[in-house]
Amino acid sequence: MSSRRTAENANSRGRLASTRASSFNRVRGSRRLENIASVSRSSGLEKDGDALKDLRTQEEYRQFIQGKLDSFWARPAHSSDQQSQEIRENILILFRECTLHISAVELDFPGGKLREGIVASKRNDRFSVQVYETSLYLSTIFDNTRQLGSVLAYFIPNRPDTDPTEALSFHTQSANAVLVALVNQLVLGYPSQNACRRSVHAIPGNVLPRASRRWILDLLSSLWARNFSKFEKLTRQTTFIPLIESSSLTTGLGGMSISDSSAIIMPDHDLAEEALCHAIDALRLRVRNSAWKILCSSYRELACHSNSETRDWLVRSLVLAEDHSALEEWLEEKKKAGHVRPKEGVEGRWIVCKVSQ
Repeated sequence: MSSRRTAENANSRGRLASTRASSFNRVRGSRRLENIASVSRSSGLEKDGDALKDLRTQEEYRQFIQGKLDSFWARPAHSSDQQSQEIRENILILFRECTLHISAVELDFPGGKLREGIVASKRNDRFSVQVYETSLYLSTIFDNTRQLGSVLAYFIPNRPDTDPTEALSFHTQSANAVLVALVNQLVLGYPSQNACRRSVHAIPGNVLPRASRRWILDLLSSLWARNFSKFEKLTRQTTFIPLIESSSLTTGLGGMSISDSSAIIMPDHDLAEEALCHAIDALRLRVRNSAWKILCSSYRELACHSNSETRDWLVRSLVLAEDHSALEEWLEEKKKAGHVRPKEGVEGRWIVCKVSQ
């Protein structure tokens, strides 16, 4: 994430993680947990093949995963990108569940561990909600669309015939997670808004607060009308950050874990906020690319000299940051791609090259 707010969140979380990682890594039997069998792959035939169906083992395994996650947050910023990607993938694999069709009974296990164990055990309590929430946030922050596809159905109806009250029965207070899920659904379906619009109308009011519902409907309307200036205003952090509730998504849920409440590792407010910011950034990039195609097909030249109204309009239309360098960086990038070139002898004007988009 490039935003200062999310960078501060990550730094703060990293400092906290460094103090917690050692304790989580000393969870009883960590070596056993490292090698615990997957429910789907073992079919209960391997030694301890059904271990993750046990509720206490699930909670112990969740703490084991948290140790790995905390160690990842505490890694230095200059760590290898490839190594970091591998760690992120491994963390998500530990969370991953089977594909669950909410309106169906049968389960299809393509692999995974903790969420797979939760589904296999038919667990329905505060702990299971927490696992899904954290999976959603991490899949968003780590840009893992494959994992997102499996977890989104837990928060939003994934079929026209799905009873929304059935789809959302586990988490009547998960407003933050539902909002993050809806934005992700919009990103994955872009440029179409149909699936997201259906989901918004299907989700009950006690799950999606009025302010959040109004915001995302306005967002959908701006995309449908290609009103990029309105979209830019709606996707400023000052507009959507206040929609994130400060309390945990699952604070009001009944059904504690079978052990004491300390076994519940709640997704923190910063994680929900960072996930929403990340999803919005992904959506802004898609909209920016669409707006650029429209601009290139509509104009032969672009005037971008300082303090011009045209420049300000371009910044808003391309959903760019308001700092002076954002537009220059975008144009330089498009210059390298052969989309534009500077007009000779005229500062701040660019010739649009008619290239296949």
